[in-house]
Amino acid sequence: MTSSNGMWSMIGRLCAPPPPGVRVADALREGGTIEADVAIVTNCAFVGGNAASTVTEFLALREAGLKVVIVHCPVKRSAWKRHWIADRFLPHQADIVPAHAVGSLRCRTLIARGPRMAMTRGFARLLRRITAEEALFVVNNSAWNEDGKPLFDWAGLHRRVAASGIPRARICPISPVIRAEAQRAMAGTGLPDGLSAQDWPPAFRIEPFRFEPRAHLTAPIVIGRHARDHASKWLEDPADLRAAYPEAEGLTVSIMGGAATAERRLGGLPGNWVVHPFGASGVEEYLAGLDVFVYFPARTRDEAFGRTIVEAVLSGLPVILPPFFAPTFGDLALYCEPADVADVVARLAADDAGRMHYIHACRQEAIARFGTGTLLPRLAALDTPSDVVPRLDAAAQAFRAAVMPAG
Repeated sequence: MTSSNGMWSMIGRLCAPPPPGVRVADALREGGTIEADVAIVTNCAFVGGNAASTVTEFLALREAGLKVVIVHCPVKRSAWKRHWIADRFLPHQADIVPAHAVGSLRCRTLIARGPRMAMTRGFARLLRRITAEEALFVVNNSAWNEDGKPLFDWAGLHRRVAASGIPRARICPISPVIRAEAQRAMAGTGLPDGLSAQDWPPAFRIEPFRFEPRAHLTAPIVIGRHARDHASKWLEDPADLRAAYPEAEGLTVSIMGGAATAERRLGGLPGNWVVHPFGASGVEEYLAGLDVFVYFPARTRDEAFGRTIVEAVLSGLPVILPPFFAPTFGDLALYCEPADVADVVARLAADDAGRMHYIHACRQEAIARFGTGTLLPRLAALDTPSDVVPRLDAAAQAFRAAVMPAG
């Protein structure tokens, strides 16, 4: 007899294929009555950072001795898309149950990741079948996309969380950028403040990232970026784009994720650029081949977080970013305008001792802020305000001040 999961998986294979990076699941857990310490509810068809964060949390909490289940709550309404999941989830299908198959779910902590998912009718129906002692509604993206199109409504999300019926239900921004957006959007609404005292950034496994920084930066110095080839991930102005990833003697620019957008904006790729398609190698392997990580997305985009930035820091790379990332990453990065990138790289290469101290300090602070070991303490302290901006010791701060442009 074919199970309901098997039936929908079979139907999904007969319909239009899922997009790249997404598969039709064929071995998801059956539903019914479920009990767990932690239930993570998200749209498992989202690829990229959402999938990486969910899987990392699932594995880390399970390794800590907790009973954890993932509930797949799609954003798409088509029933035959219910079994679409991102590739990263495939090894964990036995611990993933489709939302429609849940009879009842009892857990200590509910982590609902993704505001678009949390605002769907499917999630509203699922909430009625959930009994939890506390809930974290993680907001991991802005309420607007790069074109200004609304993705969700802050006031509506506050109302949904307040009406969830779950004690100690809070909205957890992924970063100070999203927290500030929420506060601006909620000002004057008269609704109670449902934000948690602390943010809920992604957690990272430390072990995969080899910490082998070059003791001396000698030509060719390899700078690079790892991101999707999307219009929002590249500077709009060609002059800014050329300056951020300069064509200069002694510099090689290594791009992973494709560069068709940059090629169109520049009218061709600079001669010192080496471009690799998305997924051409593992992130850890790619980062191990760089000397400096440089990331300047479109000026119209204030990113919610930036997983690749933390991954670069864990790999021992100095990171150069535009100033709007400062509230999230503090001392973990060097901030400047595109025109200053080449000079910052030159100053990094001029002080090996200072650079080595700085990147060691950055890695230790990144582990303390974003390592998987922070998950359980964070769960216990969500209502305790904390300093969310990473800070380093005096020597590391002095190095930053000497390397970044004055002012």
